[in-house]
Amino acid sequence: MSVVTDEYGGSRRTIPGVPGHLRRRAAALSVLGLLAVALLLAGCGGGSGGTSSSSSSPAGASSPEPAPAQAQASAEAAADPVRASDAKTAALAVALRATDLPPGWSVQANPVPDGALSGNPSLSGICGGSFPSEAHRIAKYPVVGLDPAGTPTVLSEAIAYDSAASASAGLGELGDAFATCTAKDRTVVTAPRVDGLAPAAVVVEYDLAGGTRQEVIAQARGPVLSVLIGEDESATAMAARSIAARLAALPAGAIGG
Repeated sequence: MSVVTDEYGGSRRTIPGVPGHLRRRAAALSVLGLLAVALLLAGCGGGSGGTSSSSSSPAGASSPEPAPAQAQASAEAAADPVRASDAKTAALAVALRATDLPPGWSVQANPVPDGALSGNPSLSGICGGSFPSEAHRIAKYPVVGLDPAGTPTVLSEAIAYDSAASASAGLGELGDAFATCTAKDRTVVTAPRVDGLAPAAVVVEYDLAGGTRQEVIAQARGPVLSVLIGEDESATAMAARSIAARLAALPAGAIGG
């Protein structure tokens, strides 16, 4: 089952469903709403711009990242949450980075081409839910976490909205989508307790028909929403706690507090 903790309403509720579009080993493009794309074997390809991969590379191989992806990953890794000045720099500071993951793991950034979010959804399409908050996004930073074998195992987006209310709405819409979603190819299981998350968080866990287990952890603070989808429960929780610490470190001036 999934758990939603809402710092704004102070309520906790259990959600029976999971996103119907999530697929085994979904590749980390920039769009959380289109995660049912092909498994990446080397690097990240296609969709959200600035990255490429070689289809002939063996699993675990790593093709060189193009300059935009390298620059984005460097900017994310260097971003200090304490120095964030607005929603965009705050989201940049909480984007997934290699130090959030176990030793031997790496990350690949997938910068949005020209920063244009039109036609590049984040949550839209999940479980057929309604996501008016999509219109209030102002930036996002998609990153995939690769395990030591080079397999994309943790998918993420750090999303900046035009206000704290919009980010809170996005988290609530995600919870509502889960609550009304059914999927025949997966079985919802009791989500583990993940300590150390932001006060406003969603945790969902389910088994896919083939036996793979996936976990979704979303958490928000101010105008920033972080979403992780992972197949390694321990690594996903580890990353979520690290991101929660950076969310907590964001200054009031950056998050409208």
